[in-house]
Amino acid sequence: MSKRVSLLLCAFAFVFLAACAGSKGGDSSSYYDSEGGGKGSSEARAPRPDELKEARNEATSLTEENHKMSREIFELKNKLGLPTDE
Repeated sequence: MSKRVSLLLCAFAFVFLAACAGSKGGDSSSYYDSEGGGKGSSEARAPRPDELKEARNEATSLTEENHKMSREIFELKNKLGLPTDE
């Protein structure tokens, strides 16, 4: 049963990262200036407040869903008499 939980968590992480990467069309060049910015550049674009809020809300909802599923798994294990320790 723990393999299923791990697989499910990996799937959620993949979906979350794919959604984040695809949210702006995957164009990473828009984060830097046209002169080759990159790491450490003072010209790097800061994320907009609405982007941060959206990412925070998505992370919160995924965390809540994970907690709910973990609770359901715990309750089902109890009903079946299986050990509940990880």
